[in-house]
Amino acid sequence: MVPEYLYHYYETSNGSFQNITQNGYQKAVEIQSKILEGWNSKRPPNYIELRFTLEKRLKDQFISKGGKPTRNDPFYFTLGECEWAESWYINPGVVKIPLSDFSPEHISFTYPDSMVSFQFSDEPKLATYRKECNGQIFLLSEISDLISEYGLPSEERSQAEKRFKYDKYIEAQVWDDSIVKAYKARPTKYKIS
Repeated sequence: MVPEYLYHYYETSNGSFQNITQNGYQKAVEIQSKILEGWNSKRPPNYIELRFTLEKRLKDQFISKGGKPTRNDPFYFTLGECEWAESWYINPGVVKIPLSDFSPEHISFTYPDSMVSFQFSDEPKLATYRKECNGQIFLLSEISDLISEYGLPSEERSQAEKRFKYDKYIEAQVWDDSIVKAYKARPTKYKIS
């Protein structure tokens, strides 16, 4: 069953819908250098280069499958709730948006997280975790079949079986501003309690 909501997790002090790559390479390096606490502070030294390269690959694949992005960089969500994502932030917040609000031509998915999915596909040493779905994006019309074949990732499943260790959620990439702007403009955000 396909979850009905997308969840966007964020650091409340920074606000929602902030992508580290949205203002270019130099700004991204500056932002990353200021993240001193939490899970995101443990990124590898080449993270910014990896992120820009990955976002280009994501966008190119999305376009090749008929996607119509209106942004160079996507907004990141999880398909369904992912409490583990809360641990990435010191003071986490979350915005929950119905999947049905998004236009299929503006949304892509990876199984699991995009960075993890492409690393599994690219790195021979990670073959233990590799699945055929890694290293590619999926359209909304393909999600039901993807979940039928591989199951819905979860924290419990990732702890139960080694080959699913890094499969914690399906990531959604939103390539358009319109829905996001409407939610960002709302005075009240959903806060994780």
